[in-house]
Amino acid sequence: MIETKVLIIDDEKENVQYLTTILKENGFWDIHAAFDGEEGMVKIKELIPGLILLDLRMPKKNGIYVFNELKKSSVYQSIPVIILTGEGGFLKHLSRLKEFHEDESKLDNEPTQKILGRFISSSPDAFLEKPIEPDDLMKSIRNILITLEEIKEKRFSEINSIRDKKINMGVLFTGNLFDSQEKSRNILAAYAAKLAVQEAKLPDDFTWRSIDNQNISMTKEDVLRFHSQMTDWIYLNYKASWDHKAAIDKLTEIEAVENYLITQGWPDNDIDITYQ
Repeated sequence: MIETKVLIIDDEKENVQYLTTILKENGFWDIHAAFDGEEGMVKIKELIPGLILLDLRMPKKNGIYVFNELKKSSVYQSIPVIILTGEGGFLKHLSRLKEFHEDESKLDNEPTQKILGRFISSSPDAFLEKPIEPDDLMKSIRNILITLEEIKEKRFSEINSIRDKKINMGVLFTGNLFDSQEKSRNILAAYAAKLAVQEAKLPDDFTWRSIDNQNISMTKEDVLRFHSQMTDWIYLNYKASWDHKAAIDKLTEIEAVENYLITQGWPDNDIDITYQ
């Protein structure tokens, strides 16, 4: 996101400097400026920015003209635009001139963004009234620039974290809970591999330590079944994570991905799988 090329179009240099400072403090570095609408149109064609911060009231070409021209163009219409304005009164005045028959008292109570809709061909990606608060600006930018794929990757990472925590909760076997972290799994796998060979034997007093530090006696058959159950527990958790990821991957809306419940559908370790 912070690698996005940003173009600020505003005729007031103080505003440009203020916005530039906010962006730099939040990691953006590829920042450009234009100081009127005409220069803004030229810079858009030169830079093809990934985001435009657009003021409305400017000399030569105002922000309304710039916005509408962008949305007419198949080349530029997909560039995200945040409209920034302190010109609520100016827009109301324009609206009165445009629709002189309108009830002025009703117009005075309308939000600036709604009045702006009378002059622009489509909705901006975000709209902020000046003075601009840094947190409000960055929240709008994040909401615009974060992509569906980035949201999915974030949810996939959360799923992996749940899976790993579930696996490391331990494996229930013969009523006892055993450590299922990687080191224990590797040791158990080595025992099971040896025991799979018919002539391999265990000491008569072979035990495996449970999570509550009890030494649990095991036969050769117990070890093989224990290994099988641990493998099943790991597989079921991985399967749950794969199922969640597959379901998320089919979603096409960011909101749907964000609202998808990743905490459901995991195996329950309260049940001793071997003895079902």
